Amino acid sequence: MTNDNQQRATQIAINFGPVNGHIKEQHIHPVQPTAAAGQAYDAPDGTANQQTSPQDGAKLSIGQAVIFFSALLGEPLEQGYGQHKTRLAELISQVTGYKAGSVRQKIMEIGRMDVYPHHIQQDAEMVAKIIQPYNAQAASDIRITYLDE
Repeated sequence: MTNDNQQRATQIAINFGPVNGHIKEQHIHPVQPTAAAGQAYDAPDGTANQQTSPQDGAKLSIGQAVIFFSALLGEPLEQGYGQHKTRLAELISQVTGYKAGSVRQKIMEIGRMDVYPHHIQQDAEMVAKIIQPYNAQAASDIRITYLDE
């Protein structure tokens, strides 16, 4: 955030002051942009404006996290929907902070697909780029599975 923007944010906070009479201090947490001007960014729910390359401080969407852990653990998503997938969802939930139910739903959604839509392919490509320097075989497997390369 530029110095001018920070000064403006501070002045606005001072002008409005605490909203509730019980607040003794007001802390300002300016929002940091997740992408440079003109670039796409991840929506909080991971559904729109998918970015194509990782950036500092960027958080994986639920779909990206599912693809990442599937590749990392060598766990194909299309096999079974029982207790095993629930444990996988709980693991992803513990590591990422997403709700286990939302993660399990995404696992089931991706596991049922035969042809992956564009947003899943974008997620897969981003995860493959992240994994490539560390595990080229896993990155290749992701591309083969989700991008039909």
